[in-house]
Amino acid sequence: MKRVSGKGPVERWGVYEIVLQGPSEKTSGRGARALNPFTDVAVGARFRRGNRTQDVKGFYDGEGVYRVRFMPDETGSWSWETRSNRTELRGATGSFTCVKPGPGNHGPVRVAKKHHFSYEDGTPFFPMGTTAYAWTYRPEAIRRQTLESFSKYGFNKIRMLFLPKHYGDGKNVDVSYDPPFFPFEGKPGAWDRRRFVPAYFRNFEDRVGDLCDRGIEADVILYHFYDFGKWGIDEGWSREDDRRYLDYLVARLAPHRNVWWSLANEYDLLFKKKQQGIVLDTVLDQKDWDGIGAHLAKIDPWAHLRSVHQWPAGVLFPNRTWLTHVSYQHPNTYSLLMDIRRRYGKPVIDDEYQYEGNIPMDWGSCSAEEETVRHWAAVMAGGYATHGEAFNTRTNKRDIFWSYGGTLRGGSPPRLRFMKDLLVTLPFQDMEPDTYKGDGRNLFCLAKGPEVYLYFMTPAWKDHRMLFVGPPGGRHRYEATVYDAWACRKVAEATWECGAAKGLELPRYAAIVLRRKRGV
Repeated sequence: MKRVSGKGPVERWGVYEIVLQGPSEKTSGRGARALNPFTDVAVGARFRRGNRTQDVKGFYDGEGVYRVRFMPDETGSWSWETRSNRTELRGATGSFTCVKPGPGNHGPVRVAKKHHFSYEDGTPFFPMGTTAYAWTYRPEAIRRQTLESFSKYGFNKIRMLFLPKHYGDGKNVDVSYDPPFFPFEGKPGAWDRRRFVPAYFRNFEDRVGDLCDRGIEADVILYHFYDFGKWGIDEGWSREDDRRYLDYLVARLAPHRNVWWSLANEYDLLFKKKQQGIVLDTVLDQKDWDGIGAHLAKIDPWAHLRSVHQWPAGVLFPNRTWLTHVSYQHPNTYSLLMDIRRRYGKPVIDDEYQYEGNIPMDWGSCSAEEETVRHWAAVMAGGYATHGEAFNTRTNKRDIFWSYGGTLRGGSPPRLRFMKDLLVTLPFQDMEPDTYKGDGRNLFCLAKGPEVYLYFMTPAWKDHRMLFVGPPGGRHRYEATVYDAWACRKVAEATWECGAAKGLELPRYAAIVLRRKRGV
């Protein structure tokens, strides 16, 4: 993603950047204390278009460089003036032109039609995500493979941790690569959260830019508790540390249109270090999550999407005004998703329904069939889901896609790509689950009134040669298209009447689209 300085032009929903020179770490502060530019210097700018103004905070980027980033959401001429508590950074002025967005630029994703998502220009967005928690700090060649895997299979939302990840016992899983640098100055167990390492943030935001260039949303996870004492990054945060971290990260990342915020991965888990080793416990208040969510909503000028992710046996985060959608973790992707959708009245994404892989633990041992069916069930419930892959080998327990990216090799990604490509041809945002036409386990139905129906069935559906078509007692006729959801191809077309369609020759994994014939 290109960041534009000077007079532009910059696309609508692009990133405009003001670059300033100011005091550095070498500048003397009060008394004999050296200046800390991260805490002692405030910088920002007021942007103006006509009678409209918008104030944006900037950030220190090291070596005496300060930046203020802005995402214009209107075309035309904009002007700006900097503000600061330092005279050398205050009062700089400039202007730029914002032009129409280029191909593929539809703006940030917003909630639409209560349970769904659309880009800001109104284009529907169908999130089909995958998981690569720590791909951002792997070598360039691995990152390139990762991006190619995302694009090849149509994944358009990536769950990714901002802080580095450590996990596993080394026997089955060994997530232990050190990043080339850490987000804070200091050393393990003695981090200075008043001083950031800009290079760490730069690398991460460049990866967000790589995703944006491919039309992929970055679901940025702000906190997680999977350190297990390796670096100590997850320990000892004060509320002041939280606010400082969020302010700095939002100033850097929020001007990127493809950012989503996830407050935490498994917010309700706590790993206690005891003599017997690591003990898992559930704790709902290890951080002031409401305070963090409210603060995030307050400081983000562009109101990116916000969610919180929970442990599958834990507590779903309560409904809040600052919570834009529900992110949950559970292998039940159908009835539970429908229940959450009804209770919260917001879009619902099962962001972790367990991963396709060969890890001995249940979370990483789904077959390709299980992964595919669970994802299909989520969309048939009127919601969305996020895929993941966790394969290791006898000699390599580290390079698992779910954590570090690389090349996807499971059987579910091509089937999920086929699913998404089919669903985006339908009025998905106007369709609701029709539970009377399925059993909720092996036969599912989505419907838009009597106009459009989508069925999905697994091999376990006992009456695999019969479906009930259209509304009861209806006289409509439908154009039926039958797809093999496993072989990823269309297999038949026919015209069906309302009532019971019998004697059908259907694939083992069948997706059937019915469109009402006009005038009938």
